[in-house]
Amino acid sequence: MKKVLLVVTKKGKKKLLLTDRLNSLSAQNIKFSLTRLSDFTVEFNGKEVKVEVENRAVSNFDLVYFRRVGGDLMPIAGSLAICFDALGVKYIDSVFQEMGPARNKLSSLLKLTLAGLPVPPTFFCFKEHVLEKVDYLAERFGFPLIAKEVASQRGQGVFLVKNKDDFGFLDQSVEEDQFLFQKFYPNDEEFRLLVLGDKVGVYERKVRTDRNEFRNNVALGAREEFLSLDRLPPELGQMAVKAAKALNYQISGVDVLVDKNDGRYWLLEANRGPGLTYDETISPELSKLAEYFNK
Repeated sequence: MKKVLLVVTKKGKKKLLLTDRLNSLSAQNIKFSLTRLSDFTVEFNGKEVKVEVENRAVSNFDLVYFRRVGGDLMPIAGSLAICFDALGVKYIDSVFQEMGPARNKLSSLLKLTLAGLPVPPTFFCFKEHVLEKVDYLAERFGFPLIAKEVASQRGQGVFLVKNKDDFGFLDQSVEEDQFLFQKFYPNDEEFRLLVLGDKVGVYERKVRTDRNEFRNNVALGAREEFLSLDRLPPELGQMAVKAAKALNYQISGVDVLVDKNDGRYWLLEANRGPGLTYDETISPELSKLAEYFNK
């Protein structure tokens, strides 16, 4: 029997009626089911992507129909379209392939990991399902783990979860309803690479100044150290350029963490329109940006 999944933002009488009528009017070998967008979870580790809806693999369905999705949830539908393309799951409408700059952190990370870049293992779900996934997250990632609001910026909305009791951070997130969870890698170093076109223009190390802080964001007090490009490891530079190209960014700030246990690089994100330090006595960013435009 063919299975078709109708995806809506909220279930209501009309949507339930639509599902019932489609089931009664369609061929006997087609079964329609109704679900909400918020009932999807996404997990990826390397190029392996898993999508479930109400604890069922989405690959069990022959077609997914985004019936009513709009507003703030459009980027999530776009993220799911990326997953469906990778999994070979058919969906309607194909317009969700064209989200462009409306992407959120989830879709950007998906594109980066599918491009073969070293993104930390990641799990996504809506806030209403987080607590039921605590044991699963503990098993997959161990403690501590990182929790991020999908809309987080400048280190805000990012939490270090040390144990099951620390999921109380959900009470602080009164507006955000979408979360990413990632494996935590102990680190002393994080780098920001400003990619301009097809090369790295600025190489920067971010150094935490607060020993009680786990985030390396300059907005949270980390010190910037701008390094000579002669010292840039080729592997790191190639990773940053590949990340920007995977997202079709010509100007991008690429953040890379170094695991202090084995020295491995982990790509945290590639930012479109990255923050810059305007003090030219400290930072070469403005001069490099001007040089790029001059070319």
